Amino acid sequence: ASMTPLCFECLPPLVSSLAVKERVNLLNLSGIIKKVPFLSNETRNNADLCKWAFQIAYTRSFEANDGSGDLRIIPMADMFNHGTETEISISYDDQGNCNVQTTRDVPAGSPLRMSYGDPTNPSYLLARYGFLDESSPGTFCKIMIPHVNSQLEDMGYAHNKMLFFKETGDVSQEVWDVLLYQILSSSNVAKRRKFYEAHIEGYDDIKMAMHQQYYPETAAKLLDHIDGFLGELEDLSAKAYGKDINEHPRIPIILKHNEFVRNTFLTVRDRYF
Repeated sequence: ASMTPLCFECLPPLVSSLAVKERVNLLNLSGIIKKVPFLSNETRNNADLCKWAFQIAYTRSFEANDGSGDLRIIPMADMFNHGTETEISISYDDQGNCNVQTTRDVPAGSPLRMSYGDPTNPSYLLARYGFLDESSPGTFCKIMIPHVNSQLEDMGYAHNKMLFFKETGDVSQEVWDVLLYQILSSSNVAKRRKFYEAHIEGYDDIKMAMHQQYYPETAAKLLDHIDGFLGELEDLSAKAYGKDINEHPRIPIILKHNEFVRNTFLTVRDRYF
């Protein structure tokens, strides 16, 4: 909620879209509050108060684990911090009571942490909660496909599956699969169909053979993406250099996020090229 228009311009596409979604949620709340009849005019028109209420309620609530999508605020439980490695889990009984239990032995004096969301990618956490989880093992590979069909989803196209890993530089299998699917879509539809069917039916030997056959093309497409995105990322970060952080308070964390992504991409580049 504290991001300025400039902040959005400095973010990569995925986290920018997530942050914009959060801003839309805030604006929707502001519109609803203005229509609540029992609130005073002073309260309805207090933008700072609305922003505070949104941040308190939205960042301190948990999504219910019953599939409803409902958000719940649990006193005391909302004080648990996030961790990629967690010590506790939260559940609810039929009466709606919140139960917290440890998931492993925890030495005295150690933190009790839960997961605020997908631990494989820091973009969601930055957009919603405003912090960078540097313990995240990787980041989304930033391959943004405008129109994702069901076959691409079957191949594994998802922000939490298409990953670059920061420590090893490894690329998830889903990245390789989607890249080859794209190559075959533009060059040989019959072989694309064969590759897709092999993936669905679990014919790993056929998939592996096709990956080996097209590895030069797939590797070239991956390298082109890495180098292209690194250039885009540098341009995004350059927009923030020298700006007044009092006017744009989220710039430091945005630059830190971009550096996390940059270092991960460079590790992948060194690993394969």
